[in-house]
Amino acid sequence: MTAPSPENEAQDRAIRRALLVALMVLGALVLTAVALSRSGLDAGRVEALLTRTRPGPLLGAMAIMTGGMTFMALRWRALIPDGRGLPAAGLTAIVCAGLLLNYALPGPVGELAVALLVNRRYGTAVAPALAAGIHSRFIGLAVAGVIAGAVWTFGRMPVPEQYAGLIGFTAIAIGVGATALGVLSARPRLLRAASSRTAGALGTALPGWPGQLMRRADRAVGMVADALGEVGRLGPRAYAEAIVWAICGHLSVATGIWVGSLAMGMDPYPPGVMFTYCAATAGVVALFAVPGGQLGWDAMFWSFFTVTTGVDVADALAVTALVRIQQVMLLLIGGGALTLLGAQRRR
Repeated sequence: MTAPSPENEAQDRAIRRALLVALMVLGALVLTAVALSRSGLDAGRVEALLTRTRPGPLLGAMAIMTGGMTFMALRWRALIPDGRGLPAAGLTAIVCAGLLLNYALPGPVGELAVALLVNRRYGTAVAPALAAGIHSRFIGLAVAGVIAGAVWTFGRMPVPEQYAGLIGFTAIAIGVGATALGVLSARPRLLRAASSRTAGALGTALPGWPGQLMRRADRAVGMVADALGEVGRLGPRAYAEAIVWAICGHLSVATGIWVGSLAMGMDPYPPGVMFTYCAATAGVVALFAVPGGQLGWDAMFWSFFTVTTGVDVADALAVTALVRIQQVMLLLIGGGALTLLGAQRRR
């Protein structure tokens, strides 16, 4: 057995640190899920919810939601040069590990750790895997925003009159943001230039830690732009395939949420479910580079679900708890994948 190289040792240390931090975040998420499932629901409502819930369909709904991770892996694979031979099951496990790492590490760093994982498991070069992972994330967010805008335009959701203006403005903002995100991901030079003129300029002008923070943000955006530039040579077919898988993934998760709601005795308006999931997913793009920032997704999801599906506040809270619990299950799968990959490297 050959001795591990300094590069592999550094990778192992980085992933071990990421795993430790991620497991700490996972513990916090479990407590959040428990608190979320209990807050706002008195004992009578909880008992009624448990009485009308059908376990079989509920487990089926969670399986449908989990299928979205496989579509995410296929979306990523479509953008990896020479990646067609990579197994979907193995990439799905790595994507779950990436979900865990992105709770613990800033966005670009988390994506780099995932690229290292696919490199050590399948020998894929790190730079193309990193480029594909970041571009895949951009495409997923952009497609979610476009779907949310389309559903709002044509779905005729049962939004109370007092919230119609706010939700409409939010839908328009998300749709415009998604379009801009797609343009920036296809033209990474624009992304780099925009960051240089904003965060980069502020980093030079501001003293102390604010300036340092802006400079770090500018470097992170530069890293993303460099990675996005590596994918541009794949051609329109790869982009089209990635978009198709992104649509399938969003449909899978939204369908699972709808089926889970039915299993709990609710009857949410299906376009409202689709809008809620896609709008919440696209709306937290600003939290991409914040460790654990996805916790804000819960409040956004619950708010949208309450006003667009026709269910009451308590039922919307129960659906939000269901989605968060399913996310915790994915994080557990990701933790297992990280541990297994680390053990394989040490052999």
